[in-house]
Amino acid sequence: MNLPRPTRTTLILSLCLALLAGALGYEHHHLTKLTNSLAATADKDSLGALLIRLAKVDERLDTVDGKHLVSNDDFRSSQQALSNRIDAVQAYAKQAAGSIEELSRSVMAAEQQVLQLKASIELIDSKLEELSKSQASLPPAALPVKPSPRKKPPPPQPPPFTVIGIEYRGGERFLSVTPPGSTQLSQVNLIRPGDGVAGTVWRLKALDQQLAHFDVAGLPKTLAVSP
Repeated sequence: MNLPRPTRTTLILSLCLALLAGALGYEHHHLTKLTNSLAATADKDSLGALLIRLAKVDERLDTVDGKHLVSNDDFRSSQQALSNRIDAVQAYAKQAAGSIEELSRSVMAAEQQVLQLKASIELIDSKLEELSKSQASLPPAALPVKPSPRKKPPPPQPPPFTVIGIEYRGGERFLSVTPPGSTQLSQVNLIRPGDGVAGTVWRLKALDQQLAHFDVAGLPKTLAVSP
């Protein structure tokens, strides 16, 4: 079987790919070597720095070993001061315990007083309740009746006419009256028992020698008559 011959374009692309692959391989190899060298350099620097620090620590330890950090006198003074502080703390703790005990007794006494006061209040409440029940069972007291004030009788109203006197006509007596303030003879009105005064509710009931008895809307009225 005959294969097709590669074209010029195919050959150029194949050559470019081969060159690119070679360049990538070279760069990868170079990058790997560079990474290894950097790691080795970093390890050497770190190890050198650690050795220097260890040397300095050894020098400091040697300096400390050759000196006394605390003298015996200073140690005894510090121990005595610490002992004094411990004694003071113990005394304060003892005083605090006494105060707590005294406070506890005071609280117990106060609680006892509160209980007594509560019992007294309950006793007073029960007595008040009994008193209210006994008052409720009693009949209500009669309230005093205030006397009603007496009404004063109204002042007598003057008649709406003027009584002149008694006149006789044919052996019969008449009462002559005129309107108030009138002096004319033409306005004189003669009434006898049973007649009413014109324009008023006054009605003559009886006529005596010197008294004229009227009925005013159901109320009796008596007027004096000059002879």
